[in-house]
Amino acid sequence: MLNLHGQCHESLRHAARLQIRSSMHLSCHRSHRLSRRAGRAGWCAAAGSSTVNRTANLQSGMQGQVDPVYLNAANYLKTIGFTNTAEIARILDIAMNPNSLFVQYNDAKRSKNASARPLDVQQDMQPVVDYLQSQGLSTQQVVQVITAHPPVLCYNVTERLKPFWAYLASIGVADVAAAVVKRPSLLGLEVHANLRKIVDYLQYIQTPPEKIVQYITESI
Repeated sequence: MLNLHGQCHESLRHAARLQIRSSMHLSCHRSHRLSRRAGRAGWCAAAGSSTVNRTANLQSGMQGQVDPVYLNAANYLKTIGFTNTAEIARILDIAMNPNSLFVQYNDAKRSKNASARPLDVQQDMQPVVDYLQSQGLSTQQVVQVITAHPPVLCYNVTERLKPFWAYLASIGVADVAAAVVKRPSLLGLEVHANLRKIVDYLQYIQTPPEKIVQYITESI
């Protein structure tokens, strides 16, 4: 009888231990799930905060990258008739960036601009526009020439454009302005670097003057 009572008592204690262990396991499982949820919430919050910070930094960086030289040049081009923002960007990249990847489709042989540099509106760009207009080009024609040959914005009026104009006139080009408007890539020729050499060779092989003019203005 006592033995039976002892066995019952031991069974009750064993059941109690199992119940306690089960309760502890359930409690630990719940705590683990809550901890994981809290961790995920914290990670999401941190990721969201990081994304916001990166976006803010990117926007700040983009604003900080606005070059006043480009901005001033773009605004100036707008004052003389340029309206297409993408075209303005292309022109200024060719004129100012020695490593520009833009290709001048009408001037493929001289797609790289050796004179590319940061341009000042008053010292570089405006004198070129003023000179072209003084030679008889309308504002629309100036826009046309710059669009077709952006490096012209880099050319020094005294050292390059005036000698170019004078030399073409000296070999018999009756209307230099008309020739430039027709073929703006002519401006890529420098008198002392290549243009004079070409003309000298044509004269050496006794090419008639009118043929030289035709070759220079239509074919070169």
